[in-house]
Amino acid sequence: MSFHKDIIPPNNWSNISKDIKEFDVYKFVMNNYKDDETIFKVVKKDGAIKLLKKKDCDKGSKILASQIINNINRLGNDQVKIFAVLGASEESVILMLSSLLISAHHCICFEDLSNQAIFQRIKIFKPDIIICTKKNHEKLLTIINKYSNKNIPIKSIDLKNKNTLKNNFLEENFSYYTKNSNLFTLFTSGSTGTPKAVIHGVYDYLEYAKFSTNYFFGAKKDTIIFTATDAGWINGHTYAFYGPLMLGCTSVINENPHAIALPLLLAEILNKTKPDCFYTSVTVLRLLMSAVKPNQTISDYCQGSIKLERIGSCGEPLANIVGKWAINFFETKRKSIVNTYFQTETGGVLVAPRDEDIAPLDYSSVGKPRKELGLVIANEIITSSNLKKEGLDPNEILICNPWSGIFKKIISDKNSNYFTKAGYFRLHDIGYIDSKGYLFIGGRSDDVINVAGHRISSSELESTCLALDNINEVCAVAVSDKIYGSRVVLYFSSSQENEQFIKEIIVKLKKLIKEKLSKYHLPKKIYNFENLPKTKSGKIMRRIMRGIAETSSFDKSSDYSTLANKESFLESVKKLLK
Repeated sequence: MSFHKDIIPPNNWSNISKDIKEFDVYKFVMNNYKDDETIFKVVKKDGAIKLLKKKDCDKGSKILASQIINNINRLGNDQVKIFAVLGASEESVILMLSSLLISAHHCICFEDLSNQAIFQRIKIFKPDIIICTKKNHEKLLTIINKYSNKNIPIKSIDLKNKNTLKNNFLEENFSYYTKNSNLFTLFTSGSTGTPKAVIHGVYDYLEYAKFSTNYFFGAKKDTIIFTATDAGWINGHTYAFYGPLMLGCTSVINENPHAIALPLLLAEILNKTKPDCFYTSVTVLRLLMSAVKPNQTISDYCQGSIKLERIGSCGEPLANIVGKWAINFFETKRKSIVNTYFQTETGGVLVAPRDEDIAPLDYSSVGKPRKELGLVIANEIITSSNLKKEGLDPNEILICNPWSGIFKKIISDKNSNYFTKAGYFRLHDIGYIDSKGYLFIGGRSDDVINVAGHRISSSELESTCLALDNINEVCAVAVSDKIYGSRVVLYFSSSQENEQFIKEIIVKLKKLIKEKLSKYHLPKKIYNFENLPKTKSGKIMRRIMRGIAETSSFDKSSDYSTLANKESFLESVKKLLK
């Protein structure tokens, strides 16, 4: 496997913190808690809530750290590299604490990826040891035996088995994290090509995790934050683990992701865990909205008392109609939704609405950018001729100033250009800032649909369509057209299955698009598609739907194990193409 040269930010964008020679991260975060204080509330699959206090976390992490050290061949002072195949769970937080304890570099991978997808990540990361749950042990053995010529030890975590709890932590002379150490690697999702490895450092990243958890979510000592995302995603690192621990918060970890999309079960979980902040995907909000009656609130599903300070959203663009519904449904004290804008590469949230900045009138806004970021639209600072030379979209979002959460290094087989020639950071998204200073995201720069010279924002089109009743999700993609250059193909999912009803929805969609937008926004084709393909973070994989729209066929050779809804998506493809 060959790769292009590692992608590293320019010198003035990296290591912007003060010079720290050594940092004992484990000691730092543990000192934020007393022995009997709860660090994690774990929602088990049966609905029970397990409290992990400081003393429990300390014991479990030292046991696992000892087992890791006993199972690897450590060379000198090289940083230990741990590859883990785990979902959001009690095991995942103990693994991450163990990694901190021995100043290791960890990488958490989704459990339900295909064997080939997991091996690709192992080959890039080059771990000293692989950690998994007992149920995945045979799967990992098969992967290593089939694909690898290296004997990588595989260790199962079994926190219920008393026989695995006999080792004491070995008091070896481990060096602490340094300025050059790596903290973790995450791989971005994808159905084609080689996955991209995003590596984050230690001190700068942790500073940004701490800052952004406080600044955007209002978290502080003793705050309870429920970040309902998978451990293999940047939010599962920054806002379910590192950010809360740096502040001394309690973090809710959910082992049953399907439960939060069901109003009754979600209400039960929120009542038991009592979070101040509930941070979830836009996909979950849409599913909840489609499952409840108009004007119902979370209190209608709960006999107890749920008092949320605020809610946050991530993954997909938040439509204004969904945001309005969510604020009313969750009855939050704060009337802004922390509608987060970030990427794996940014380490955390860059922009999000805050009540402290006055709530935006339109919930689809991602808030007012901080002046310190220097976030601008490309055509504000780059001439038309230079935009053309660099292949930049005039409406592309750029960042002029360094921030501490930026990636340390990226390993990729693609030529990804993260910086302009003038040294501005490229997010590869388009957007605009309104007259009041609020930022609106129009989608990826390569998702802009050019119809006869008219630039169509897929995000704007999708948000408009979501205003119709009985529509759950929408995906707009471009297909080539001999006359117009490109045309829109629109996919939607509905809570209704009646064939005549679907025909009526399509007529209403066309009328709404023409009235609210323009004739150029009118789709060439509109399809009912029950299960749009989504990543683990809830993002719709528009690239896959674009391929289906262009070819009216389906690439069976691609690896779709990175999708959160692989089976239901494949069923929807069969229905569409038959």
